[in-house]
Amino acid sequence: MILDPRTLYATITVAYFAGAFLLGGMALLLTSSPRHIRFGWGLWAVAMLLSGACAILIGLRNIIPDIFSIALANALMLFGFGLRPNALSMINSQKLAYQWLPFIAFFGWLTFYLMPWFREDLVLRVLYANSLSTIAMGLCVWECRKTIKTQKISSWVLIIFCSLDILIRLNLIVSHLQTRFPSFEASFTTTSILTGLVVLLVAIILQVAGLGIVYFEQVKQRYETETLREPITGLRNRRAFYDACQIKISGLGFRKPLGYALVTFEIDDLKSITERYGHSMSEAFLRLFGSIGTKHLPPGAEFGHLRDDQFGLLLPGADQTKACAIAQRISRTFTTECATASSRQLTVTLSVGVFCGDNTPFERALEIANHCLRHALANGGNQIVTNDGSGDGGVKSETVSPPFAPRQKSTG
Repeated sequence: MILDPRTLYATITVAYFAGAFLLGGMALLLTSSPRHIRFGWGLWAVAMLLSGACAILIGLRNIIPDIFSIALANALMLFGFGLRPNALSMINSQKLAYQWLPFIAFFGWLTFYLMPWFREDLVLRVLYANSLSTIAMGLCVWECRKTIKTQKISSWVLIIFCSLDILIRLNLIVSHLQTRFPSFEASFTTTSILTGLVVLLVAIILQVAGLGIVYFEQVKQRYETETLREPITGLRNRRAFYDACQIKISGLGFRKPLGYALVTFEIDDLKSITERYGHSMSEAFLRLFGSIGTKHLPPGAEFGHLRDDQFGLLLPGADQTKACAIAQRISRTFTTECATASSRQLTVTLSVGVFCGDNTPFERALEIANHCLRHALANGGNQIVTNDGSGDGGVKSETVSPPFAPRQKSTG
């Protein structure tokens, strides 16, 4: 088949409609997909339908009135380009970040087209339409860059597509600035614009492929997140916390000082709370502690749910004073908010073990912190016990003043 301008143009028109129906079908039929992804697919499908409609109207130029083949055709195309970055922002962040763009592009074009000096100048029309399209594709690149770490394949495919589209638009602008073509159709006889049409055809295929890959990468990411998170608190689970701490501690070897603190928390008597009030109450306290701990994290810290009612907190570069201050602040906040949540019916406290040291393997640090935690529990709970982290096998514990008065055990 000879790829002359008409054949290329017809192929591109068919590709736009085929891509639109494919994405639209995915949005309607893949009901198990997340709603924001299906909505994004739907928006992009509408954008491709508008581009296909624009291509048909432009192809009918000199057959139908200019109000349709020029004014309406470009207005539809620009509205579609304005939808594209909104589709990506919906897929990536579940929001329409550029709602204003399609309307500004659409009504801006129609407003200018009413003016004779704009309507009768081909270069101005090409400059406006392709400049707005370039801005829209630039925003698409920006949206893809936000997810390049988590959705590498789809982000790069879409970045390539958007960049190709930008190059096509710039090529159109430069070609019309350099040569005064008698009509828009006449420009399609040049080698550069014919090459641009071939590139556009490739770009249409890439955009559909990239948008399809997004779904599989987000499903994969969600699955990996679920396997590394504790379902009740949403925090890193034991394995993920261990891995994160190992990486963070190994990185300390490149900086001075090398010290760090490891803090372990346990909610006092959570088992008895569960027996008296049920699992829903104890899970509410676990979620509350996870939320409070996350809010009080200093930069660079790692926080995780180790098991049942025990949590871990890694504080790179922290000494004993800083670690105890953070532990006390978390303990006070947790006890206060538990009391508020239970209408002062329950006093829920924490026992805390703190390790501080230099060049100590993580496993050894955790062993020492847990030893301090057991010491705090054995002494009645509601207190913080620290260790100097000497690593010589002997554990010398010191009780730091607790955030609240020690609990009184019931004798009845």
